[in-house]
Amino acid sequence: MKYVLIICLLFGLGFGQSSHRELTTELLKDLRKAITDSTSLPKDSLNLSFVDESTLGAFLNSCLPRTKSQYEIEPTDIITNKITMSINHTPTKSMRNSRYLRQLELNVLFIHEQTEYAWNGKISDNLSKAQVKSLLGEEIPFELKGDYLRGEPAVILIVLTTLGVFSLGAALFFIRT
Repeated sequence: MKYVLIICLLFGLGFGQSSHRELTTELLKDLRKAITDSTSLPKDSLNLSFVDESTLGAFLNSCLPRTKSQYEIEPTDIITNKITMSINHTPTKSMRNSRYLRQLELNVLFIHEQTEYAWNGKISDNLSKAQVKSLLGEEIPFELKGDYLRGEPAVILIVLTTLGVFSLGAALFFIRT
């Protein structure tokens, strides 16, 4: 029983972070709620779609929470004005356990029955250094900003340090022989 519990804990710790797509989905749920509040439409009859004909529009449409409605009304068109994601270093007492703040901000204009509404939403969460490194490889169609690389040693310093250690090892080897 103890081994099963340890395996479950380790398995759960590996998947504790949310991806950029999941963070975007959470922000779009807030957008959906704002649209239902603004248009006074029932939540289950709302049909949303981003009209951007780009990879950003396709990405945001794939992140929209879909609902099955019993009656369809005309779709509410959403135009993306601006989307930014930033990961910034938060000051902590130790550099070893540094934390990062990830923020996603979305400015949109949605149109329903010839009426335009503007919406600005922001969502954020905290990440560890390991989570930031694993999320940097994720494909997103918008630019990632922030100072998340601050405190990382420069590549040239890593190369010079590695070469210095190898040359010291070679010198000690030749001195010994």
